[in-house]
Amino acid sequence: MIEDCKSAKNPKVYRTKHQAEYQLHASLKKELEDLGITKIPRSKKIQKQIENLESEQTSTVREKQELQKKLKTLEIIQQNFTALLNAPEIQIPVSGKEPTL
Repeated sequence: MIEDCKSAKNPKVYRTKHQAEYQLHASLKKELEDLGITKIPRSKKIQKQIENLESEQTSTVREKQELQKKLKTLEIIQQNFTALLNAPEIQIPVSGKEPTL
């Protein structure tokens, strides 16, 4: 936009014609500066960050699924132990008699 103004035959007329765009640019620039953003990274760098985050997300989802499977297994083991602990005791016969409850 600014380069167009510089190369225009009459830069003053060009700027007047595109005043709304200049104001939008200025307000966006101020908002970004208020957020601490002074330099916008190149699109290739942003794309690389996106790819890295997507890869990290994929591996994290896979890890979550594996942990959920382990959790289910541990819950089953816990249920089995609880059932064994709460089961009535069975006395093992010492002299060949039938077990009693």
